[in-house]
Amino acid sequence: MRYEWLDEQVDEIIRLYVDEDQSMQSIADEFDVSSGTIRKRLLENDVSTRPEGSRYVWLDDHTEDIVERYTKKGESLQTIATNYGTSADAIKRRLLESNVELRDPPSEPDDLGFTPAQVSIVVGELLGDGCLYQMESGSCVFQVTNNKREHVAHVKRRLPDGLISSGQPYSVTRSNAFTDGDYTQWVIRSRVQPLFRELYDTWYESYEDRHRKVVPENYKLDETALLHWYWGDGNCILRDSGAPRVSFATHGFPENSVKTLQSELESLGYANYTVKQKGVTNGSGLGIRLRDGSSRHFIGQFGPRNVVSEYDYKFPTVER
Repeated sequence: MRYEWLDEQVDEIIRLYVDEDQSMQSIADEFDVSSGTIRKRLLENDVSTRPEGSRYVWLDDHTEDIVERYTKKGESLQTIATNYGTSADAIKRRLLESNVELRDPPSEPDDLGFTPAQVSIVVGELLGDGCLYQMESGSCVFQVTNNKREHVAHVKRRLPDGLISSGQPYSVTRSNAFTDGDYTQWVIRSRVQPLFRELYDTWYESYEDRHRKVVPENYKLDETALLHWYWGDGNCILRDSGAPRVSFATHGFPENSVKTLQSELESLGYANYTVKQKGVTNGSGLGIRLRDGSSRHFIGQFGPRNVVSEYDYKFPTVER
């Protein structure tokens, strides 16, 4: 049974789970539903879930470091939150509990604040075709370009209100280099945010006469980022026999970045290997392919979480 009235409470459910660190069971008790119902709503909205019974109490063990980062190093609430994989509000509470006087908002201009799930969405898109643009001032904006309007519209809905203007997504028509026709892509482009400058410093490196995307060595992949990565740059091929072939187009990343992603996929339970593509001059040429058992597992895990109908073909029914 789906409780349609609960759909109107999704934002509150996410706030209680992410910002207030409440367990699924406590939220379920509040709304008089099962914890499984709460978990389903969270997953439908790209929120990575914690093991049941887990809370962010471990932050209490890092209070001194949090205070030092904020007061002595001058880091923003969002920077600290991203480092610990929590929300800016959770960091704010720790500081207030430690009697730290917060800086006036103007010292952190234009910071909309991102939840951990929203940071994962941005990073997941960066693993695909999403990008960060650095302007002459050093400030950065986030952009997603995709041929699926539903994809970019979903990303816009899940990110903070006011980040992307109301007139977006907008369409761009380009000439196809391989055919005589044109094709349409959909674009969303954000306003400047401190988070994007921080991500640019770790996700881009100087290479020859330009900057290229890399994956930080200490990056920890989560399920929200993985789903967005697969939407943007993943592929699924049905074969005459055996499991579907699930792969990720990582050819443009340097080899060390591909190895980091391989390791992170392994840590999530997805055995994989690389396939070399010839003729790639702007990257390692290495694509990642899941092994048969992991492909079945991946489709089974993420198929129910796919909310972009234009990508249904990426989640075929798997016969065992």
